[in-house]
Amino acid sequence: MVSHGEVVVVLDPQNNRLSCSPAFITHGHFDHSVAFKMSGVPKYSSQETFDLISSYGVQTESWHPVRLSTKTIIDDVEVIPHNSGHVLGSYEFEVLTPEGNVLFTGDFNTETTKTMKPAEGVRCDILVLEATFGSPSFVFPSEELIGNEMVAWARKIIKARRIPAFQTDPLGNAQEIIGIFNEANIPVVTHWKVSLINQVYEAYGHKLNYLDAQTPEAEEAKASGNLIFITPKQFSLQGRPEFVPALVSGWAIWSRDEAFPLSDHADFPRLLKFVEHCKPKIVLTCHSERFNETLARHIEKRLGIRAYPIHLIPTSLNNG
Repeated sequence: MVSHGEVVVVLDPQNNRLSCSPAFITHGHFDHSVAFKMSGVPKYSSQETFDLISSYGVQTESWHPVRLSTKTIIDDVEVIPHNSGHVLGSYEFEVLTPEGNVLFTGDFNTETTKTMKPAEGVRCDILVLEATFGSPSFVFPSEELIGNEMVAWARKIIKARRIPAFQTDPLGNAQEIIGIFNEANIPVVTHWKVSLINQVYEAYGHKLNYLDAQTPEAEEAKASGNLIFITPKQFSLQGRPEFVPALVSGWAIWSRDEAFPLSDHADFPRLLKFVEHCKPKIVLTCHSERFNETLARHIEKRLGIRAYPIHLIPTSLNNG
């Protein structure tokens, strides 16, 4: 929460304890978009995020669209969305008060990808920074290098007459994988949950060449043996020996199984570089029970900026 006077702005709320306060939702991943299911909560997000949530079958009320760089004014408080580079329609939110400004990143990525432009750094007094990969052990190779490795591995599996199955998030990484294999001219078949998200991306001008797994065309591709399959991470392939699975996620760096560290989050060096660009007085780390403290410690040591895990301060933040 960011509060000023009687105004309270809530960012990616996890419960409706403050049901009368406006909720600003950064993007469509379930761990950030809980507010769409809350009753009595005024909700603000990009149109793209709303459409993604609607594709899941979620019905919502009291929703208001916001656009990049366009202010939402609530008494003396202004909220400005900035691109976060994470997934379709994802925003950072800058909250301006008479005492100063706060930048809430949500999940973000500072690299150009096949579907997203990089996140925007914003000068701020207080930076609320995601710490998902806030450990020095997370340094991601370039998407080009990872993509080349994925294609080489897939060709090897196809040559062995089996099907490469990439298990990943249906929103974000899945569309990047489609782009990688479209460029490699290898047919792509997607699980229906991935296909739903693909359709929203396509509605916003993204060109994705894929076959939904439930179509006859997908069955024909499977019979040919020349394809890859993209599934949600939770989808079980047990008892399906025709598939060879591989995890696609930033967590792949820690995986002992076949895996590729393609991520729509900033890695550790990019988190530090983003902090430098924003030049905050204070950094509050969040979204990672595992690395909140680790990232805060490195920010203080390397950059000389005061930093704390956000759970160590009151959730109502007032610069005054």
